[in-house]
Amino acid sequence: MRSVKTLVGLGVIAAGCSALPANAVPVTLCGTSICYEYDNNALVNPGISAYGAPTLLSGNTLKFVPTNFNADSDGSTSIPGPTRVELFKFSRVYTTDGGEIASISVTESGDYQILGAGFVNVNIRLQSVDNVDNGAATPGFPETTTPQFNWNTSTPTGGPLVNWSLTGTVTPAALFSDLASDVDFSIQNTLQAFATSPNYAFVQKKLSLTITAVTTVPVPAAVWLFGSGLGLLGLLRRRTTFLS
Repeated sequence: MRSVKTLVGLGVIAAGCSALPANAVPVTLCGTSICYEYDNNALVNPGISAYGAPTLLSGNTLKFVPTNFNADSDGSTSIPGPTRVELFKFSRVYTTDGGEIASISVTESGDYQILGAGFVNVNIRLQSVDNVDNGAATPGFPETTTPQFNWNTSTPTGGPLVNWSLTGTVTPAALFSDLASDVDFSIQNTLQAFATSPNYAFVQKKLSLTITAVTTVPVPAAVWLFGSGLGLLGLLRRRTTFLS
């Protein structure tokens, strides 16, 4: 049973933004109910070189368009090589409507090619870490969740490139005992292609990668008071009926 969460003041939430390195260049993109904060300096956030900078679409959705994120293999030491691992980090993903982050979904796609005997693999690792300690006793602060999602195939494609797609979702509000209104969120992608000469395998993140975050709907205090009042009236009514 998940413990009851308590709202914290804006001052406490603001404390989740720690001191930034001297070379950090923070960028904040705010949608309808969620803001994303990341660093656009590759020395601090190396994955930006592969993912590119995100742009804000409608609602709370971000879009990446990777331009050089691939892996290939033909049994030699070709570049970029059989395995490519990149990490993009958001220092903060936080709500602005008083709710919690119910889910963050990452949908990505690209294409691949397998000539002869080969294998391609795509892995997404999503990590969400609570940024704010609101005093929940169990399991302690900071809470972390790191689900992984995978797609792979060894079926030869022949000459044409074939599309692939993969979606992963993390659900901080359901998993955290603490209030999940301000989290550290990162995406780690691994692309793998394996083949021996004269075979060839290739996989790339070519199409858009989208992130969509959904918040829970905060319940106004007046609604709770109204509901409590109805419950009390119902109890009194049942008691009066019993006594009569």
